[in-house]
Amino acid sequence: MAGKIKSIHGIYKKHGREAFLEAAAYYSDHVNPNSIDKTIDEMESRWYDATHRQTEAEKMVEDYNNGQTILNDPDLACTDTGQAMVM
Repeated sequence: MAGKIKSIHGIYKKHGREAFLEAAAYYSDHVNPNSIDKTIDEMESRWYDATHRQTEAEKMVEDYNNGQTILNDPDLACTDTGQAMVM
């Protein structure tokens, strides 16, 4: 696993606070904008999948290492275009 990030904390250290919190919000509803430690704790203790095989933190690290997060590719981000949905 040479060159791969091994922990969610490693992602935070590499990309910084704001980028990490923005990316973490794609994986968890429990992002705390005032505390990286609380966000990481929540993500490490909550299941990402219904089968309880992977935590939110593990999923984020896996996706990061596979190039599938907004930190790897900004085009993956859902941006607000300012357009209202019309029905």
